[in-house]
Amino acid sequence: MVLGHDIIAASLMRRRTELLAYIWAIVADEHIAEDVMQEVCRLAILKSDEIKDADHLIPWARTTARFVALNALRKTQRATPTLDASLLDLLEPHWPRSQHVGDTDHVDALRRCLGHLSPNARRLVQLRYTDNISGSELAEIVGQKTRSVYTALSRIHRTLGECVRRLLSEEAAS
Repeated sequence: MVLGHDIIAASLMRRRTELLAYIWAIVADEHIAEDVMQEVCRLAILKSDEIKDADHLIPWARTTARFVALNALRKTQRATPTLDASLLDLLEPHWPRSQHVGDTDHVDALRRCLGHLSPNARRLVQLRYTDNISGSELAEIVGQKTRSVYTALSRIHRTLGECVRRLLSEEAAS
């Protein structure tokens, strides 16, 4: 049975967070990861006759994402993926078990909470986690002592954790 384009699109969007996390683990770049995700969606529609059923879609998308991501790295002259191919092979059997771990409610709550941070706190988070800057490099960039940066990051973690828990409990109560 061939899946319809609407079912493929809806299934991929439901699992968007999980697939983006997988792609980001390979490319470590938000923009490249988004481009790869779009290409995977396009290919899924284009090659829908190769996808046997809904259970086959996500493993197919992960495999396709891996090849598209590695190709994107080659095109951008960043031939070294974040995770080695042999490590990706070792992780592959574990992805199906982790499919429901990346709960979109948590991700949505975290995004909302990040929006409540001060511009300086958001900058620290972006530099540390999006740009993958080490704590000591971060201290140099912002002109603070390393200990001060780690203290600030610790406070940000605590604030975000409290905010996410509050939002999730409010949503559960409503």
